Amino acid sequence: MVMLVTLAGLSNPSFAQIKKPTGALSAMGGMSEAQLFQLWRNATNTGMTESEVIKIFTQMGVNGAQYLQLKKRFEKKVEETPEADLEEEAEDLNASMGDTSFIKQMPTRRSSAIFGIRFFSNAKNTFAPNIKLAAPKSYILGPDDQLQLILTGVNESTQLLKITPDGFINIKYVGIVQLSGLSLEQAESVIAKKMAKSYPLLKAGQTKLTLLLNKYRTIRVTLAGEAYRPGTYSVPGVISVFNLLYITGGPTEKGSLRNIYVMRNNKKIAEIDFYQFLLNGNLTNNIKIEDQDVIYFPFYQKHVSVTGAFKRPSIYELQPQENLADLVNMSGGFNDTAFKERVKIFQFGAAQRQIKDVAAQDFATYLPKNGDSVFADKVNESYANKVFIGGAVTIAGNYELTPQLTLKQLIKKAGGVRESAFLQRGYINRIDKDMQKQLVSFDLIELQKQPALDIVLTKDDSVFIPFIQSLRQANSIEVVGAVNNPGRFEFRNGMRLEDALLLAGGFNNNADNGKIEVLRYTATTKDSLANQVLDSYKLTVAPDLNAGDKAFTLQAKDKIVVSSILNGESIGVVKIGGEVLYPGSYSLTNRQETADQLIKRAGGLTQFGNMAQIKIYRQGVLVGIDLQESDYRVGYNDSIYIPKTEPLVEVTGAVFNQQFVQYNGTGLRYYIAAAGGLTEKAVLNKAYVQYSNGLNKKTKRFLFFRSYPTILPGSKIIVPTTDGTIAKLINSNTVSSILTSITALVSVFVLLKK
Repeated sequence: MVMLVTLAGLSNPSFAQIKKPTGALSAMGGMSEAQLFQLWRNATNTGMTESEVIKIFTQMGVNGAQYLQLKKRFEKKVEETPEADLEEEAEDLNASMGDTSFIKQMPTRRSSAIFGIRFFSNAKNTFAPNIKLAAPKSYILGPDDQLQLILTGVNESTQLLKITPDGFINIKYVGIVQLSGLSLEQAESVIAKKMAKSYPLLKAGQTKLTLLLNKYRTIRVTLAGEAYRPGTYSVPGVISVFNLLYITGGPTEKGSLRNIYVMRNNKKIAEIDFYQFLLNGNLTNNIKIEDQDVIYFPFYQKHVSVTGAFKRPSIYELQPQENLADLVNMSGGFNDTAFKERVKIFQFGAAQRQIKDVAAQDFATYLPKNGDSVFADKVNESYANKVFIGGAVTIAGNYELTPQLTLKQLIKKAGGVRESAFLQRGYINRIDKDMQKQLVSFDLIELQKQPALDIVLTKDDSVFIPFIQSLRQANSIEVVGAVNNPGRFEFRNGMRLEDALLLAGGFNNNADNGKIEVLRYTATTKDSLANQVLDSYKLTVAPDLNAGDKAFTLQAKDKIVVSSILNGESIGVVKIGGEVLYPGSYSLTNRQETADQLIKRAGGLTQFGNMAQIKIYRQGVLVGIDLQESDYRVGYNDSIYIPKTEPLVEVTGAVFNQQFVQYNGTGLRYYIAAAGGLTEKAVLNKAYVQYSNGLNKKTKRFLFFRSYPTILPGSKIIVPTTDGTIAKLINSNTVSSILTSITALVSVFVLLKK
């Protein structure tokens, strides 16, 4: 198996991305000796210099001394092992690794809007020549080709012969034979003549000679110009120009695919149009590459864009003589929705863009310019001869508008009207010549009696015949209350109360079948506002919905209400947590149950619980209540929390050191002093206390006397603040009011003395 290796690829560290080996060389870049041998063999076969090979092995972690030891073993292995066995060993190594690590693939290139470039999007060796097939007889031999010479018949022998750099082989018992430049077929004839002296039975046909090409030589080819990856490549001698283009990525977006030059000995021997292969599968230009050939990509001369309703919109490269018809063929032609009578061409003028309309008859004579953009419109999606009929007909849908098509004829085309059709009224939606919307009504009963009333239809008319049901009010009944599936149900004549309850899934577990109420709209013919709107019927229904002889017949719009047993459901659950003996969820036993009773059901408080600090929450909001002063009737889904006794008082707000102070039964001013005292912005007469049970008490004032709230364990003292100006105003106002009050008191005392 010949491996395609680029010079840049061999020096790429990605060769090291293979399995960890075992053995003495496990430290050498993580590669086994078998893997290193294949790397060395590929490098030397591609003509790399010794210094280049050493550089690669150094990257693999192999130092100079180790490389020399390996090289001796590798050279000895090559001398002692047949070439076929070496090739088989390489294949087995790649197969065991699950990939082809030693074949350096070309990286996947980007996609492109230019037609043909995407052919090279996954440039891998899948388009490489199949070197396992027998070489063609026309193959030209050269240095480094390896031949297998086989004699069969009376004389039997096999020889592996390699063509030397001078172009000859050395056949045992025959001598030197010059083969370079000969085809494989010519070489077989020359060798047969040379061997006839040593093997006379060859002429008699008793011994047969077969010459096979066992291994292709490696040739060097250069890509130049607008090549995607220009450079010199070492490739098998059997490679063709298309093989080479594919594995090297083809041209750049600026390069030509229509004029690819093959240069040999500084002369252009071929000019390849790759479109012949892309568009027609024609491999005529797929010539064989020889050593030192140059593939040259010139710049493109004309790119034209194809967009719109074409089968293959893209950017195409045109030859100077190719016309618009050729371009349409390249794009696969118009698609099914295209307007084929004309295309629009957008092109660059001297100062600004221009647009041209080119008719279909001119495609063969119009030559597009470089940079043109050809656009094909879609056919107008509107219909030139369509009418529609819907509603109560057998087959509704679109129909052909034939000349003088009438309404009756269209109804006949649609299979006639259905039995449920409303015949007294139908209509036609129409748009007149002035694009104004019209509605044309008709009566099918009168139309049958008077043929002269038939209506001639016009383009895009839409006929509709209504159903009788659609003109009637949809009647229903409603079932609510203690049923399994309450809701609204369709009313039908003859429906009884038990039927409606059955539609609603029957009674649920809380239903009171003795208290069923049917509410019915009061019938009235007066054109005045009635006082009574609903009639009420109180009924009883057996649990098994057996009506017997006392069935109650329903009417449209009736509403059935099934009452629930009053005490048929739980009246609530209360959660108790914190410092109680048995915290958890408790169902209420009666509607008057209090928090104190529930706490007793929970085992009462622990030794750490504090009744004064109990917190009760309703829907997540703290309820302010003192259970020591009044009972609290708990409600559905209330929660009670008993905290531990908290022997601390929190002081916050306008104090110098907000903190918790140990509770000692003293008054508010003590705790404020313990917190560093009031700041300049403090307003002491607005201080208040927040108790742990949610209650709040503020400071009270009478004249110049203040009454501060009592402090309890777990209390929180809040001292509000204000700015300096307001504080001064407050202080001045306070002093003024005090003086006024004193003056009033003195006056009262004087009057009393008198």
